[in-house]
Amino acid sequence: MSDTKLYLGIEVGDASLKVALVDSVERRVLKTAILETETSPMADIYAFETVLQGWMEFAQVGKVEAISVCIPAFRSIVRQVFVPPEAAKNLDDYIKWYVSLISNADADAYVIDYQILSGNATLGLTVMLIAVRQEWVGNLRKGFRNKKLAPKAMDVDVLSIMNLMDFADDLSELECVVKADYAGVTMMWVTKDNLQALRCVSTLALVNKSREDAYQILADGIAEQIELAHEQNAAIVTKHIHLCGDMASDLMFVETLRAKLPGCQLALLDSFSNLRLPVDAEDSAAVLNCTAAIGAALNVMEGV
Repeated sequence: MSDTKLYLGIEVGDASLKVALVDSVERRVLKTAILETETSPMADIYAFETVLQGWMEFAQVGKVEAISVCIPAFRSIVRQVFVPPEAAKNLDDYIKWYVSLISNADADAYVIDYQILSGNATLGLTVMLIAVRQEWVGNLRKGFRNKKLAPKAMDVDVLSIMNLMDFADDLSELECVVKADYAGVTMMWVTKDNLQALRCVSTLALVNKSREDAYQILADGIAEQIELAHEQNAAIVTKHIHLCGDMASDLMFVETLRAKLPGCQLALLDSFSNLRLPVDAEDSAAVLNCTAAIGAALNVMEGV
């Protein structure tokens, strides 16, 4: 179709790219895929570009309006920060100081963005803070030889998934999403335009464990963090939990986690009210892995 406009979202992993191609006219995800890069795409832009271009040629992807990327939350800084009234007038300086404090690094080592969620200068401000290493952002901005493949936007997977939930399902109430990747698990409680809480579970303890034992340990950790989050903030209690990520496609893990959360409704994040998904079996199979990539594509699509 001549009026077709395609947007490509990419989640950048430790040694992989998760990609999603979205048709904005039909509001449809056309393709998803997981591309192995062998090296870190954020550090090795040559590998990033080569693998991406090879996939686009193989999949016969023509012109795209824009490419956007997101990175996992555990490779960035994502926080809700309360800024006291005495610091509100110098908000930029306070945010930079906060990043240097929690990262034990000079704030200039990070690209920092933030959004004021609530409050005022008299009572204090609640701010959504995002910080990504300056080196990675510089690589993405300047490292691509083919400028048509250079990303137009960069985000964190948490915000990309928030965007997906709102765009595709009209996010109207509190939802909990568990993104279970082999590199780490992120749990987020989200409402429209607001990250209410964020928790992570490390997967380092699973090394050299059997698959069954590893999943039991991981499910215990997720259930524990959900319970702790509820204890610390009664306002984020929800019985509806959506699951996505690498392990969401493994029935053993899904059933193990469901057994650990008997009071919750655990559902896979693989269907949406306002967004059509791929019909091809291979593309459809990767949807659960590529939810953040889909959200990244939607983010830049809405901003154009």
